[in-house]
Amino acid sequence: MKISSILEIFVAINIVASIVAMILFGFDVVVNLQVAFFSSFFIVLGSFIGYRKNILKQSEDFIVKDENDRDVIDAIDDKFDLYGEINENELSDEDVKEIIKEERSKQNIKDSLTNTMKSFKATTSIYRIAGYVLLVVGFFFLNNNQLLIPIAYLAGFLVIPIMALIVNLKYIKS
Repeated sequence: MKISSILEIFVAINIVASIVAMILFGFDVVVNLQVAFFSSFFIVLGSFIGYRKNILKQSEDFIVKDENDRDVIDAIDDKFDLYGEINENELSDEDVKEIIKEERSKQNIKDSLTNTMKSFKATTSIYRIAGYVLLVVGFFFLNNNQLLIPIAYLAGFLVIPIMALIVNLKYIKS
């Protein structure tokens, strides 16, 4: 599914929600819907862009493994390669202690920090931060000008999940 078709659905749902709100409730409700809607849209868009960049970067760094390397399922099931090709009868107590020390040395905080930093870049997308800033500024703007209608403001956040549901259903059908 192309982003242009997703944006078409986004615009259509936004227009329909705005028209219904204007007819049934008035201009104040439309303003609340739009502020919440665009805030959540930029947060979701920022998340999408940030994680997309993160995935593309990780896929560029992907190294094709040797055929002797362990596959992903084996690495998950047997994290420390305890059931590997080594014959246990051939190992002495010192060898077992050495293997245990090696496995413990492999477990370090550096790997978790590296993973955290990679995901941190995705969570700090400028679009996502702009969405949160818009959320806070919009809320205070509406509140300070006595335009805030909490139910309408919260309803504005529902448009994005509804849009995601419609896009997902459309994607499943195609």
